[in-house]
Amino acid sequence: MTAPPRTDLRLAALICGVAGLYDVAYVAAELTRAAVLGMRIDLLYSDFLVFHAASRAFFDGRLDIVYDIDALTHLQNTLYVSHIPFELGFRPFLYPPLWLLAVLPFGLLPLKAAVALFLVLTAGAALLALRAIGLRWPAVAAVLTAPAAVWIVLAGQNTFLSLALLYGGLTLLERRPVLAGVLLGCLAYKPQIWLLVPVALLCAREWRALLSLAVTVVALSIATLLLFGADLWFDFLQAARHVGSGTAAAEMFERVRGHMTTIVAAAKIVGAPDGLAMGAQIAGSLAALAAVCWAFFRRPASDERTAVLAAASVFVSPYTLNYDLLLLMPAVALLFLHPDPRGYRPGERLVYLATWLVPHFCPLLNTIEIPVTPLVVLAFGAIALVRLNSVPKVELPMTAGPR
Repeated sequence: MTAPPRTDLRLAALICGVAGLYDVAYVAAELTRAAVLGMRIDLLYSDFLVFHAASRAFFDGRLDIVYDIDALTHLQNTLYVSHIPFELGFRPFLYPPLWLLAVLPFGLLPLKAAVALFLVLTAGAALLALRAIGLRWPAVAAVLTAPAAVWIVLAGQNTFLSLALLYGGLTLLERRPVLAGVLLGCLAYKPQIWLLVPVALLCAREWRALLSLAVTVVALSIATLLLFGADLWFDFLQAARHVGSGTAAAEMFERVRGHMTTIVAAAKIVGAPDGLAMGAQIAGSLAALAAVCWAFFRRPASDERTAVLAAASVFVSPYTLNYDLLLLMPAVALLFLHPDPRGYRPGERLVYLATWLVPHFCPLLNTIEIPVTPLVVLAFGAIALVRLNSVPKVELPMTAGPR
């Protein structure tokens, strides 16, 4: 296997080391309020507050308010009055009941203990997945302290777990397809990231993994029906329709625009009308879908194919934020550490560097109306596709049996 030149390895180690040390110091400073090392975060664990409040609503016998935006926001203002520096507004639980099932146990713990355990467990799962895909400890440490990871910790988000399920499932695809399907099926709790996974399995003719994925999603859905009842699913569907409405979408955009990494957000930031912005997003999503279909139908498993799916998964949704870009970092590390035998292509290393650092600069760039993050993700996906084109095609047998 081709290795990067020593000079490139040393430069990458220096950049990742400096960035990682800064990221750890920045998170520590924000958690302790001991210093100001960057953008001040007024509300810590903002996303985990929503998860914790939804689980508390279940244990308090108020399951009917989980998808009631005003009622759940009021519950957070009541439960966390000593934690929040100001009254919260528009704090919805936007995940399907599958995620409520996952976070339910954390509702039995006090907030700080719950978020600490949640982050430790999900980061641990990510660590195991990173080791499983062949990354050595320095690369694992670099990914877990990458700029995108900062926002996961400060927001109390679930992207560590998403990374573990996505890369863990793809790594096991050839050797243990049933277990791979289970892991990839569990990722369905985050539909905007999961959307292209079954498409990829279908195109790759990974029938056993696809069946296992479907059974896993059905089993988890049945579990939620038995525990929560059908009304919660109806509430979720109604809430999803409401969030997709113009008023709710505009509210979300105004509140998180600085962290958004999508085409539609970039277009709106530079002043494009809503119709044009959404049209650009749809076009980009269709391009991402086509890239995944081509990659998984015509090419065998490889670092490049994984990178295409990772890039497409964060590109296809209109709602991804900068912490979601952690899903790209293992792919960046794999492509950098396993270059093409002919060497890096012009600009390739610069794209990897930009992809690594852009989650940190995204809020500033969006604020000054230079929303380049979708272009960086697009460039990374393009590099992965170009490299994938040099991988030999899959030789299809005359008669294909179940895999």
